[in-house]
Amino acid sequence: MKNYTEKGFTLIEMVLVTLAIGIIGSMAANMLFQGASIYIEETKRQSFISEARSSFWRLHRDAQNQSKPIDFSLSDENNLYLSNSNGDQKQYVINSNGSFVLRKNNVDYVLSSYANYNNSEFEFYNSSFNIISLSSGIISENEAENIRLSKMTIRFVSDEDSISFSAWVFPENFRYGKKMSYHQ
Repeated sequence: MKNYTEKGFTLIEMVLVTLAIGIIGSMAANMLFQGASIYIEETKRQSFISEARSSFWRLHRDAQNQSKPIDFSLSDENNLYLSNSNGDQKQYVINSNGSFVLRKNNVDYVLSSYANYNNSEFEFYNSSFNIISLSSGIISENEAENIRLSKMTIRFVSDEDSISFSAWVFPENFRYGKKMSYHQ
């Protein structure tokens, strides 16, 4: 008589292995999902910070190149009118809907959609470093002539993240003083 030995796995062994593979696989999928979520959140955060930083530094650069104080006229707490030495006119606007806009040649360019309207402002100072109070809500030409320093503060908010940028700007061209009548 021939003696046969059993080869293979029992049904219980196969079920246990399948169950163990399922548990390990679900744990691995959960860890991968958590890693992907962290990556997505950090990417959003970095995008937010980058957008806020680049929009503020663009404003800062343009404000530093302001050609003369009179070009600040019509500015107020949420609007900043600038004109460089080439005569290029720009307007930076902090809108109540949260957008920070550069208006140039009657075209709006949204620099950021995260600006906080309530915590952002533009302030102007005279040569004695006293704040120039806006008598009519906007800077008149007489008030603009006295501006020597401006302060820009913009707070950007996205979900739970927020960042504030603030800078005192003394435009490069202001240090040379007023042009004499024969230079104009």
